[in-house]
Amino acid sequence: MSNAMFMAWSSPTSQEADGDLNDWYLNTHIPQVRAAIPAVTAVRRYAVLGTGGEAGPRRYLCCYELADADVASAAQLMAQAAEKGLFDMTPAMDTVTAPPELNFLEPLD
Repeated sequence: MSNAMFMAWSSPTSQEADGDLNDWYLNTHIPQVRAAIPAVTAVRRYAVLGTGGEAGPRRYLCCYELADADVASAAQLMAQAAEKGLFDMTPAMDTVTAPPELNFLEPLD
């Protein structure tokens, strides 16, 4: 069976906060997610082309690959870690005009 994954979309609060958001993601958030969900085997971040600049802050996508297709367990572990306050958040992330979005994906094969 194929691996599952989850994706997290995010944006900084402003162009000036872009560096702070990226630093937090790489040095704080990704390690905390990996600690909370042991099935995470790989993480890759992407910047959406055409975002950033005069139109506003960049939009980012973070893809977490899971060792198996059990997305329900991964989602449950993520929720439990959040409830326990195990994720440090950052004021650099836009939670109002371009809020984060999390999607858990199951393989079809």
